[in-house]
Amino acid sequence: MSLIHALRRLPVLPLAASLALLAPLCGHAQTTTASGWTLTGTAGVVSDYLFRGVSQTQGKPAAQLTFDATHRDGWFAGLFGSGVSNAAYPNGSGTEIDLYGGWRTELSPGVGLELGFISYWFPGAFTRDADGKHVSYDTQELHAAVSHGAASAGIWHAVSSHWSGFAVDPYSGANKSSRGSTYVEANWNPEIAPGWTLNLHAGRQIVKNFGPYNFTDVKVGVTRVEGPWTFSLAASHNTGDAKKGDTALWTFFDSNGRGRNVVGTRWVASLTRAF
Repeated sequence: MSLIHALRRLPVLPLAASLALLAPLCGHAQTTTASGWTLTGTAGVVSDYLFRGVSQTQGKPAAQLTFDATHRDGWFAGLFGSGVSNAAYPNGSGTEIDLYGGWRTELSPGVGLELGFISYWFPGAFTRDADGKHVSYDTQELHAAVSHGAASAGIWHAVSSHWSGFAVDPYSGANKSSRGSTYVEANWNPEIAPGWTLNLHAGRQIVKNFGPYNFTDVKVGVTRVEGPWTFSLAASHNTGDAKKGDTALWTFFDSNGRGRNVVGTRWVASLTRAF
């Protein structure tokens, strides 16, 4: 499993911890090819799909699927799929598909480095800029992370023209690019008992040219591995503003115009099985 996958979707884990957590799963599910690639996959359900503490499903459950391929030389690639809300990604299919890849290595005993790229794809989903032009929600980010023991730190930097469809200033109505939006995070995931991992996370999102949307998110949780099964439970808090004055910010509106706050404090549970 890559840090991109671990940090993007699961309770955030450093490289060494994510590999240790998955070891029991991989014993049941991994396939190693003659060319040195190891293939793994998981399927599961989450009670509320959060991305950096922002609900992507209006507080509702989502089914999720992951495929990972890792090479003995450190290369990796993967695919992640999940249901999402049409309120979060209007005009789309209600689906998110992520493709990611990169390379990781051990700099010294217990110290890992990972460099990667991820493309978030939301089939059919789009918004419009101030001129009525089509703006896709699809986003691409570069990623770098280091880990030491149970600790890790990472940075994500958007290279697409718009990060998550941010294209129009909510106050001036002017068109703006959100390329260069950056997310930094720190994580600590020690094993607290056989099969149990404590998950601690803090992150900061800067949305380039869209300061009112900046936020900090934190998460505290636990993960339990039992054979091919992994269960996690966490409390997440996002400091983003649902609105400021009469201006909606982190509020997603469904087709009937009803808005819902997608930040704040939430409890999230997930159950996955390796295959």
